[in-house]
Amino acid sequence: MRVLLVYPKRDPESKVRTQFSQERIHELVFWPLKGKSYGLMFNGIETLAALTPKWVDLSIVNENLKDIDFDADVDLVAITVMVTNATRAYQIADRFRKRGVKVVMGGYQPYMIPQHSLSHADAICVSEAEYIWEDMLKDARDGKLKPVYEQERKTDMSQQLHLPRVRRWEWLHHVSITLQASRGCPFDCEFCSIVQMLGHDMRYKTPENLTAELEVIYKNDILGRVYQRPIFFVDDNIFGNPRMIKELLRGIIKLNKKYPKFTPIFGSQMTINVYKDKETLQLLEEAGFYNIFMGMESLDPVTLRNYRKLHNIAFKYEDAVATLREYGLEPITSFIFGTDTDTEETFDLTYQFFDRANVLYPYFNILTPTARQWKRFLDEGRILTVKNKLYDAHHTVFVPMNMTPRQLQEGFVGLVNRTFDYSNITKRMLSVFVENPKRRPRLQMAPTVEKLFYHKLHWTLKKQGDLDSLRFLEGLKPHVFSGRIPMGAILLQIDQHDFATRLRHTIGEHRYNLDMAPWKDRKIDPNAERGGLAELIQAQMR
Repeated sequence: MRVLLVYPKRDPESKVRTQFSQERIHELVFWPLKGKSYGLMFNGIETLAALTPKWVDLSIVNENLKDIDFDADVDLVAITVMVTNATRAYQIADRFRKRGVKVVMGGYQPYMIPQHSLSHADAICVSEAEYIWEDMLKDARDGKLKPVYEQERKTDMSQQLHLPRVRRWEWLHHVSITLQASRGCPFDCEFCSIVQMLGHDMRYKTPENLTAELEVIYKNDILGRVYQRPIFFVDDNIFGNPRMIKELLRGIIKLNKKYPKFTPIFGSQMTINVYKDKETLQLLEEAGFYNIFMGMESLDPVTLRNYRKLHNIAFKYEDAVATLREYGLEPITSFIFGTDTDTEETFDLTYQFFDRANVLYPYFNILTPTARQWKRFLDEGRILTVKNKLYDAHHTVFVPMNMTPRQLQEGFVGLVNRTFDYSNITKRMLSVFVENPKRRPRLQMAPTVEKLFYHKLHWTLKKQGDLDSLRFLEGLKPHVFSGRIPMGAILLQIDQHDFATRLRHTIGEHRYNLDMAPWKDRKIDPNAERGGLAELIQAQMR
């Protein structure tokens, strides 16, 4: 049985890119050679690939890396559908079904709006897939597909072993390989749809199984042997159970000693309270962690209460950043803009925090309502569009309380561009790497290689005519040659600047009025008729 497993692009027609896609990095490293690349490997299709039985002839296509062959001789197409790529996923599904090829879908979009997805697929999975994926494949083979598949119970992660399929060349086209150590989150943030599907109970893989998955990478990945290999755990909160993460970290430390010639650089998502757990921080440092993705979301306690993110209120953000750095950990600080308490002043206050704390990796989101929050906004009459491709945390899709939609969109774009202006990036890099260095920085190669890469990047930027990036690089040359600032860190900052530049295109991608009054100033007609596609979607949502 021939199966094609597909992860669609977000929006092939958009000029905007996501912050974690990191295409500019590979473009600069491999230039003048051309080829597609993407930052994070998508773990969903990698997990399904690991679950696929040997009697299936499986092909995998991440559309961000290679084009889909719509004439491929396959018996079944399986598509992982997120909210942001749902529009493209439906286009792909419709083309294959027109040929008579069966299509199945899974992911958050089919889970949240099953009937909508079923109009484009022969069957959908509305849960985790470990216990039913092989059943779907058998039913497809035997011509007995059911419309909806759902596990009766949550996956027991302690029994799971998702061994990666070795694809060395494709791994080189990703900045980060991904794995998953746990599922679930004990918290209940309003904007988060993850706990609806995966629940609040933390479920972890055993250290033995997780390190077995890592060992496949250690044995086969090229980058980790010649440089350093970023590996990101896509867990929604790997620190949800402190005792379990410590067991996993000890297992990773033991594995690292077994492979001294392989250099991993780990990252994952954790809640801010991790910075108070010194034992965990010591283990994270010893295991080789560098980036800690931390959902700070807002500086305003009222906003955090509205988000039900109460666990953030008790902690000081600047202390968290400073403490993580003491252990060689650099936080990716995620913020969300557009909540009911936000005003135009919010952008300035957030920038001032980035400036004070010298945050190297700020992460930006416009509030994108999903699930119960989306239903509430629709009931209030605030939803501006139901186009999935705009639900990407970069476009304004609702009417804010204290700003016009345009003020939210332009304020967001302005903050990102101000933060990733090269003069401000330089200031932050000098503070972190030069003024207060406490250890050899991560991402660094041998001194001779660092200098050679500097000249290669300088030549590339000059040939491409990217003069702003060239001047940025030249300004940091003394610190590169003295060994204070690694070229890998410079490359990441050039990529973030590229993200900011392309984000400006979001203004023109909205096809609705951004100049309507803030919601607090709107006059609501309680007798106004409602209906249309938005109401239909709401009726279908879990």
